[in-house]
Amino acid sequence: MKSLNITHVATAYQSIVTILDSKLRNLNEYEDLDVTAISSSPDIRTDRQPAVRHITLEIARSIRPLADLISIYKLYKIFQAEQFDIVHSHTAKAGFVATVAAWLAKVPLVCHTYHGLPFFEGQNIRAYLFYRLLEKFACLFRHYIFTQNQRDLPECVKLIGSKKKVAFEGNGVDIPHVRKLALEQHARAKEDYPGAGLKLLMLSRLEPVKRVEDFFRVVQRLNQNGMQISAVMAGAGPLEDSLRHLLNEMNLKDCVNLLGYVDHSCGLLADADIVCLCSEKEGLPRSLMEAMVLAKSVVATDVLGTQELVVNNETGFLTPVADINAMAEKIKLLALNPDLRSRFGIAGQTRIAKLFDESKIIQNLYNFYRNRV
Repeated sequence: MKSLNITHVATAYQSIVTILDSKLRNLNEYEDLDVTAISSSPDIRTDRQPAVRHITLEIARSIRPLADLISIYKLYKIFQAEQFDIVHSHTAKAGFVATVAAWLAKVPLVCHTYHGLPFFEGQNIRAYLFYRLLEKFACLFRHYIFTQNQRDLPECVKLIGSKKKVAFEGNGVDIPHVRKLALEQHARAKEDYPGAGLKLLMLSRLEPVKRVEDFFRVVQRLNQNGMQISAVMAGAGPLEDSLRHLLNEMNLKDCVNLLGYVDHSCGLLADADIVCLCSEKEGLPRSLMEAMVLAKSVVATDVLGTQELVVNNETGFLTPVADINAMAEKIKLLALNPDLRSRFGIAGQTRIAKLFDESKIIQNLYNFYRNRV
C-alpha cells in the first residue's frame, strides 16, 4: 500500500502543539502515513514540541496582502519540494494561503477543517460579508471541507457548492492521554490558584471573540455576592497586556491569576471546581471537552459549537453571551450544590466517552484519506 505524505497547516505554532497535538500524534501512528506540520514559529515561550516533523513558515494572523503573497509563494515551493499527497489546513488565515498554494502546486487532495466559521451571527455585517467572501473564494480551490460541529454543515455546503464535498469531522480528545497528563501536572497546577475559595478556570486564547473580560466580571460579581473565589485564566494572545491592565483596574489581582500560555492545562483542569468559557462563538471547545473527561461541571455561553458539546442542565449550564448575572448565578448554584457538580461531571464524562472519543474520529479521518488518494 502506497504511503501517503500529508501535511497539516495552521497559522500559529500554539495550534500545532495544543488543539492539533493529539490528532497529529495519532495519525502519525499509522505506518502508511507520513505526517508533517507547518506553522509559524512559536510566538510564546514554550518547551512543548510538535508531535510530528515540523516545518516553520511565518504566516501573518491579520490580513497583510504583501506578506500573504510571500507566504503563498513560500508554501507553494515547500509543497512542490515535499510532494505532499494531501494538504489539510486549519484556522482561517492558514486555510486561505495554504489552499491557494496547494492549488498552484497541484497537490492531489486539498482539505480544510473549520474550527468554527470565521463569520458568524452577531458579527459586524461588513466583517461577516468580507470573511464569507474570502471563504467562498478559497473553497473554489478545495476538494473537501470539514466541519467540527453539525450546525455549520448547511453553510459549508453553500460555501463549496456541493454536499459531496463536505464532511462532518467532529472533534474529540485522547481520553487516556488527558487523564495521564492531569495526574502528571496536578501538583504543579495547585500552585497557580491564588489562595482559598471556589476554584474557577477558563482556558482560551486571549482574543476578542473569547470575551475574557466577561470572565473577570463574573468573578467580580461573585465577590460582590460574598463568595470567596480563586480563579485562573490561562492562555496567550494579543489582548494579554490590556487584560492585565483590566485586572488591576478591577482590583482582582488577588483572586484572578492571569497566567498567559501554559503547558500544564490538564493539571489546571484537574484542580478546578468549575470550568468556564465566555466565547461568542466556538468550533467545538477542546478545553471543555478535556474538563468533561476529568468529570468537571462547566458553565459556558450558549453559542454555536458549545451547544453541541454541553447539554444544558445535564452536563453543565449554558448562559446567554455577555450575561454576567446569569453566569454568576449558575456558578453560585453549583458552588452551593456539590452533589449537582458531581452529577454534571459524571454525565459529561459519559457524554465525551460516547460521542467525542478522538480515536474514533482519527479512524474516520484515516479512512477518508485512504479512500480519496
